[in-house]
Amino acid sequence: MAEQLDELIEFLNSSRPDVRELAVSYLSGFSSPGSENFQNLVSRADKLVQRLLVISHETPVAANSAMSILINMTTDTSTCKHFADEDHLSMVIRLIVNPTCIVADLAAMLLSNVTKLEPICRVLSLLKVGPAEGICNSPLALDQLTDVFVKGMDKKYNKNARFGYLASVFADITNYPYGRRYFLERTAYDGKLPITKIMVFSEYPELIRRGGVDSTMKNVCFDKEKHREILDPKETNLLPYIILPLCGPEEYEIEDMEHMPEEVQFLGDDKKREPDPKLRATLLEAINLLCTTYDGREVLRTKKVYPILREMHKIETDETCQDLGYRAVQLLLGEESKETKEDGNDKIDADTFEEI
Repeated sequence: MAEQLDELIEFLNSSRPDVRELAVSYLSGFSSPGSENFQNLVSRADKLVQRLLVISHETPVAANSAMSILINMTTDTSTCKHFADEDHLSMVIRLIVNPTCIVADLAAMLLSNVTKLEPICRVLSLLKVGPAEGICNSPLALDQLTDVFVKGMDKKYNKNARFGYLASVFADITNYPYGRRYFLERTAYDGKLPITKIMVFSEYPELIRRGGVDSTMKNVCFDKEKHREILDPKETNLLPYIILPLCGPEEYEIEDMEHMPEEVQFLGDDKKREPDPKLRATLLEAINLLCTTYDGREVLRTKKVYPILREMHKIETDETCQDLGYRAVQLLLGEESKETKEDGNDKIDADTFEEI
């Protein structure tokens, strides 16, 4: 079978488009993870990755097959390593930001597979690519991806794509300081904070989009020195987008509600709390991370986050969420000493939380 596979791979180099299309379509049948020939395919990644990326720019049928193979192959991290190459990564970015590309969403899914590896996140954080029609004029790949993520919701940028998987890419890259730095610093091309562009999707109907956004919001909270800016309504103003999904239709005492962020006041009887327990846990972890600094705790107290956690706890059934809510409440209601008010003497350590 190995010899037959090698012969089939050679047809991907044919000068005839119809032969390449037929070969890649047939090859896709070998790419299912766990199948008999999957490892044979993965072991030939050095011959396949670039060729499949080129074919992904060809006919719709060939492009779909090529992308499907690459997505399947990158479930194995040994294949992902080939995307630490700037040229390979640039080819994926060009597919994503092309407003007429029919495999843009598949390319975004591929990117979300390979950014599970830190070296690829590092390359992506510095990568520069050519301009794309209809989005920002920045050469930085992350600027273009953030812009297309915002403009592309509900197929508004590309009728073939929703770009939800880019949220997973953002979550991956913010596992690392350079990724968090990108989202918390103003961009050169428009002077805005990238995190403020995506945080508005924390209640978006699509699970993949809002899940990645929630994880990104949580991850930036690992930067303790940025807590004051993160919580400043005139700067990042992240807090409303963390606590809004945790709010239900409950009514609060007027003296509590008037101190809450405006975005969570008077929500109405039809307000729904985040239904996914893993995402509720992610948002609660973000709150706990903000409690690792005195500035963070003080803002959360002032903004009456405790009543929101209290009402949530009354109906919460997930044990992880219950524990995280309890921990946050203890930190918010606890008395502060001279030591806990000083920088470097925080009551809990951010390292106790897993970055996702």
